[in-house]
Amino acid sequence: MTDQNPTSPDQGSGEGYQPPATPGGYEPPATPGGYQQPATGGFQPPAGGYQPPAGGYQPPAGGYPPPAGGYAEPSGPVPGQQYPPAGGYTQPPAPGYPATAPVPMGGPGGAKLAEWPIRALGGLVDYVAPNIIIGVVTTVVANVAGNGLSNVLNFVLGVGWWIYLAYLSGTYGITPGRAIAKTKLIGEESGTVIGFGQAILRQFSHIIDSIICGIGWLFPLWDSKKQTIADKIAKTVVVDNSADPNAGQIRWS
Repeated sequence: MTDQNPTSPDQGSGEGYQPPATPGGYEPPATPGGYQQPATGGFQPPAGGYQPPAGGYQPPAGGYPPPAGGYAEPSGPVPGQQYPPAGGYTQPPAPGYPATAPVPMGGPGGAKLAEWPIRALGGLVDYVAPNIIIGVVTTVVANVAGNGLSNVLNFVLGVGWWIYLAYLSGTYGITPGRAIAKTKLIGEESGTVIGFGQAILRQFSHIIDSIICGIGWLFPLWDSKKQTIADKIAKTVVVDNSADPNAGQIRWS
C-alpha cells in the first residue's frame, strides 16, 4: 500500500526533524514598558552641573545622631597629633543638653558691662569726694555762723551737686568719676544717653540704694546686668567706655 503522507519524516533514516529556516533567527516580541536606551549617548547631567537647594543643606530635625556604638578611635596615628588626646575623648552631649554654656548678658549692642570695682572708683570721685568737701565747707560755716546756716548750706550744696550729676549723666552719660573710670551711663534698651528726666529719676533713686544699708550699691557684684537698684528703676546700665579716645575727658558743662 502506498504512504499517503509524503511530508512525514523517514523513520528509518538517521535524520531528525528539521524546522524550516527562519531568516535572522528567533526574534522575541517587543516588551511594552521595558528599558529604553537613551537616544543620545546615555545620561546627560544638567547644564551647569548640579545646583544645591536654595538656602543650602538643612540638617535633619533634632541634629545628626551619633553613630551606633559611639565614636571609634582612629585606626592609626596621624603625624603631629597625639592619640589619645590629652584628657581623653569627650562624650557627645546628651540630647537636649546645650553644647555650650549660656553667654552672660551684655549691654545694648554687645557693649561690655562695667565691672563693680571700676564703678566703685567712679563713685568715689562722684559721691565720696564731694561729700567730704561739702562737709568741710559746712563745718567752717557752722563755726562762724551757727548750725542753722550750716544745715541749709549742706542741703543746698548736696542737692545741687546731685542735680548737676544728673545733668551730666543725662546729657553725656559721663560724670567726672565716670571719665576717670572710663565708663558711660546709657539706656538699657536704647543704648544711648538717657536725657535729663530719666537721669534725675536714677539719681534720686540712689537714696533707696543707700537706705538699705548701702546694699543697693553692691548689687552689680551679683546682678546679671550689673545694675544697682537705681539702674533697675531708671532702666539704665553702665558700660566700659575705654575704647572711646575721649573717654577720659571730664565735661563740666
